[in-house]
Amino acid sequence: MRAKHGFAVSFRNRGRMMGCLMALSLALSALVFAPAAANAAGPAPGGPTYIALGDSESYGYSAQRFKENYPVESPSRFEEGFVNLFNKDLNKTYKGITPVNLSCPGETSNGLIGEDTAFGGQLSTELESPPASFQGPGDWHPCAYHNAEGFPLHASYGKHSQLEDALDILNEVNPITGKPTEVKAITFQIGANDLFGLKNQCIYEVTKEFTETGKSKYGETPEFAVTACIYASVSTVTIPDVLNNTADVLKVLDTEGHYTGPIVVLGFYNPLTFVKGGFPDLLATEVNKHLEEITKEFPNVTFANPFPVFNKKKKGAAEEQEKICKYTEMCNPNVQEGGTPTGKDGDIHPSLEGHKAIAKLLKQAWEANPAK
Repeated sequence: MRAKHGFAVSFRNRGRMMGCLMALSLALSALVFAPAAANAAGPAPGGPTYIALGDSESYGYSAQRFKENYPVESPSRFEEGFVNLFNKDLNKTYKGITPVNLSCPGETSNGLIGEDTAFGGQLSTELESPPASFQGPGDWHPCAYHNAEGFPLHASYGKHSQLEDALDILNEVNPITGKPTEVKAITFQIGANDLFGLKNQCIYEVTKEFTETGKSKYGETPEFAVTACIYASVSTVTIPDVLNNTADVLKVLDTEGHYTGPIVVLGFYNPLTFVKGGFPDLLATEVNKHLEEITKEFPNVTFANPFPVFNKKKKGAAEEQEKICKYTEMCNPNVQEGGTPTGKDGDIHPSLEGHKAIAKLLKQAWEANPAK
């Protein structure tokens, strides 16, 4: 049985919240179209390993690098992210540790688990490929980016999910040592693309309704109906699904005998605070609060929260905007979306400084982990 974690946020302005969620979903579309790098090496023979699970944030994607290298995306162009930076910190303690970055751009919390019901997954009720590949709550196909679109990943695992491949690594016997692979750390980050999947699902449903009947149960116009559809499900379905899937992954890794080492869960920051129709800090802080509560249920899991760094605002809004510009690509002039505020509507992914900050947070959470 899946763990259940409640999620409730009270918003004073319903219309504003719907607009915020729509803008968030649109901004998150960058997570799906980020091509992956060529396959990287797996665990080093006889050496320790670090496993990274996540989406494009863990992958190391940036819109500018993608644009500069399209259509050939070299692995070296996406290896400056926090996974490799954190691995350098781990190498100070464990010489020769090898990162295995299983992250998949565009991945949802469902896809990270996959369809194996033994691990909390479910058989998909949605198609893996277009026309209805909106990665909604009924889609448990792993890594649509690779399996449906055909792009390679840092580490290849075929039709397996990230969780299934991580378990394969954990249970694999090293041919040189005759012992299981020595995994010194696992990092876990997921959830943003669940919101994007909700947007895709709502667009599909509303389009179908207007095509067949000329109206929608969500509203009088297609635009309003899509926004209302997103609002109707974000706090009752999408966010609870992310929390439940996180709990399922941690249960499989931490409490069912597969892994006894340290796991660090990375929370959310909010790059869209000041973007017109962007989304409120309250949503990110509430999700982070629930994520941290979940990590406390598992003995070898600690939580790394980037929000106080990326959205620091002790001195007010100006400081928060300054930090967003520093730690994300939102203010990168080469990737602006043309929205407002002008010059601050770019790529939501971390900048190099942001990746450095996340790596530092992961290191702190790893050092505080009792399993270390």
